Amino acid sequence: MLKGLLAGGITMGVAAVFPEALVLPFFAAILGLIAGVYPGIAMADPLTGGTGLEWTAAATVMGLGLVGLWVSPFLLAGAWFLHAIWSFLHHFTALGDGFPDSYADFCLSYDLVMGGFVAYMGAVGG
Repeated sequence: MLKGLLAGGITMGVAAVFPEALVLPFFAAILGLIAGVYPGIAMADPLTGGTGLEWTAAATVMGLGLVGLWVSPFLLAGAWFLHAIWSFLHHFTALGDGFPDSYADFCLSYDLVMGGFVAYMGAVGG
């Protein structure tokens, strides 16, 4: 869990050198990378049968994140929080069968840090 907090801080530090107009697209791209790991893991073990559900969840998170780039940063923050919920479900339900607990822990803390920061950016107009 601490790795997710540290990675969130590093991501925000990297984003600090970007022009302001590219920060939210950068965060959306990172969200896409992270959301795509769950379907990838599910495809590695097709016997679990959750590949379609994983792709649906990843597409939903990414769709909400991309809409957030055009409509409101709060939707992008909502996509981060939705992915945090998805990670939480992997850690504490049968969805997590075949998935490393460490990835769900990492995503949960990282998603909450990033979602909170994006929500803060939306609130202050950044």
